[in-house]
Amino acid sequence: MQGLLDALRGRMKQRELNAIDTVADAARAAARGETYDVGVIESALIEARLSMDDFEKTVEVAGKRSAWLREFEKLATANNKLLKADAAIATEQAKFEEQRRAFMERANVLDAERAAAQSARDAGETARAKLLDPKLVPGTIGEKYRQAVDDSRAADQAVADVQQQIREINERMKSAEEWIVQLVGDSQKTIGPFTHLRRQNDGEESFKLQDHRNALARSQRQKAEADSQLAELQKVAGRAKKAVEALVPDVLKS
Repeated sequence: MQGLLDALRGRMKQRELNAIDTVADAARAAARGETYDVGVIESALIEARLSMDDFEKTVEVAGKRSAWLREFEKLATANNKLLKADAAIATEQAKFEEQRRAFMERANVLDAERAAAQSARDAGETARAKLLDPKLVPGTIGEKYRQAVDDSRAADQAVADVQQQIREINERMKSAEEWIVQLVGDSQKTIGPFTHLRRQNDGEESFKLQDHRNALARSQRQKAEADSQLAELQKVAGRAKKAVEALVPDVLKS
């Protein structure tokens, strides 16, 4: 009797398991958009003691698992691509490091060469300055060189002095012009009931206006003379500078 019950219990359990598998297969088919036998599924649901809500949830899970499966199937290919990409990056990184190392070595050599050249140039410029120091040039070439340097410096100073004079003249001209513009403008103003006061000052303002006009004319003449003098002095300064430059080769060798 017990054996018969056990056999019946086993058959019932197997029918329940088969029904669960049938429901799972139908859910997978539904998730893929495929058709399935409604009658078979209904019987399987009853056999497995499942409701329609349970079936809908099973279909939803089947859809998610199907999507997860598609992603999982890409895993091996993605791993291979990732390994290849990592290897390629490592290779390029190694190349870059080698190039950077070579660059740093070359840059260090170039920096050393530049530093040596800079030092040599500085020393050369210092030596040239000492060789061209008028106080340190011997012999008759030294006498000629010192005289030429003195003449050049004097000519440059004369140019600077005249340039300063021209700046001062320009300031005086500007001041006179501003006074003239102001006085001419004032003489043309109308001040209503006080016009008689305006007339009393006409003579004084006319005198001031003429005084500033005379100052402007005088400054203009001075400016013309200074400009002519500056041009001549600049020529003298240019010749003096060339005279110094002509002596430089002999001075350096003296």
